[in-house]
Amino acid sequence: MSLVIVETTTDRPITAEMLGDTRVLACLEARNGKWRYSLLSADRQRMICTFDAPDAESVRGSYRKVGTQFDRMWTAEMRTPEAGEPQWNEATLTVFEATYPQLTEDEWNETNRDILAWYAEHGVEWVRSYVSVDGTRAISELNAPDAELIREAYGKFGLAGDRVWRAEVLKP
Repeated sequence: MSLVIVETTTDRPITAEMLGDTRVLACLEARNGKWRYSLLSADRQRMICTFDAPDAESVRGSYRKVGTQFDRMWTAEMRTPEAGEPQWNEATLTVFEATYPQLTEDEWNETNRDILAWYAEHGVEWVRSYVSVDGTRAISELNAPDAELIREAYGKFGLAGDRVWRAEVLKP
């Protein structure tokens, strides 16, 4: 099984009716895939969905078959803290998205080590990250008192980010 990330951005807020549409999930299930969970932005215009599927094409085909929009879809590896995965704190759950030229495993580990020490000093808890298999895309889930702290941390370490946003967790 592959871990597949689907990113969606909309011009209008995603409604409860849109979230209740299970056609993609039924189509994906027929292709031996399963929805893990999604992260929905506070303004309801950005959503990250995570799936376990045979491959990204299984998810892509499901989305296309039912006409569901998405911006980007990619296969990922999940990275978690060595001490185990902390739980989401839905009051402070923040998502950080970044696109890189390409990150090697060593570069990821070095950067992560430095930034995690900074997080610990500032009350930020790393929950998990998803890194594309080609090392060019990363999405991190963090429990952070303030999204600005995340921007500050990445700026301090010379890393560019695409977005930082508060998230709500949607589960099956």
